[in-house]
Amino acid sequence: MSYRFVLSVIVLLVAVTFLPALRVQTATGSATPVPQGGAASAKVPDLSGDWALDNKKGGIGQSISLSDPGGKLRGKEPDIPYQPWALAKTLSEFPPTGPDTQYDKTTDPYIKYCEPLGIGRIYMYPARTKFVQTADAVYILHEQGEQFRMVRLNSKHPDDPDPQYWGDSIGWYENGDTLVIDSVGFNDRSWLDQLGHPHTDKLHVIERYKVVDKDHVQLDMTIDDPGAYTKPFPSQRNFTRPMVPFMQNPWVCSMRENNEHFDNLAKPATTPSASNTK
Repeated sequence: MSYRFVLSVIVLLVAVTFLPALRVQTATGSATPVPQGGAASAKVPDLSGDWALDNKKGGIGQSISLSDPGGKLRGKEPDIPYQPWALAKTLSEFPPTGPDTQYDKTTDPYIKYCEPLGIGRIYMYPARTKFVQTADAVYILHEQGEQFRMVRLNSKHPDDPDPQYWGDSIGWYENGDTLVIDSVGFNDRSWLDQLGHPHTDKLHVIERYKVVDKDHVQLDMTIDDPGAYTKPFPSQRNFTRPMVPFMQNPWVCSMRENNEHFDNLAKPATTPSASNTK
């Protein structure tokens, strides 16, 4: 089943079933919020629709680092508190893009194996994103790789979540203008950005999507991974409404396109000559 088909089904079901009854309860704002059973409905910020990275405010970027978004200081960023092994791991990688690009030798798991990009890095491509808000969940649909996330509203994380590329995500609304997403339960297979910054299964990410106005959203992230970094650190992305509609130009990851060992799959079969069939 293709990602495009899955995305289409999700959008259709959400639109038919949930959108007419968009009402969300307030949450405590803690790392694992408890639904406020009798609370009145909170004002829900409108994140719905299509979004793209704002080229006037940082654009795509290469690095999760706020001080070095272009990636020129890889391994020397003043705001990334590496543990020694994480620094060595970062510098051992061969990025597919950026100042230190070595595409032919890249160790990028997305390029080599089509593994999902994950939180943070998904917003380092010139592709669009769609938010679909319902009463009990927010669906984030990514044009890049035709991937999607489901954020459960006013819920709790499982006690022992299965490790996932996107983790287990719960969310709530704050201040009438912000969607907060709390994610844990990651595996350790993806990069945090284009430059190979690693993470472990202890990764905990807080995303705060603040609606600045009807055409702009600011995302503030807190990266907390005690397995790879000595303390939490921030990152940021900014979004605006795109000129081109979502999924007009989908980005599909294909092993056939990415790996030279699959070249033979595109070659036509050789028909035996008449002399060889006698």
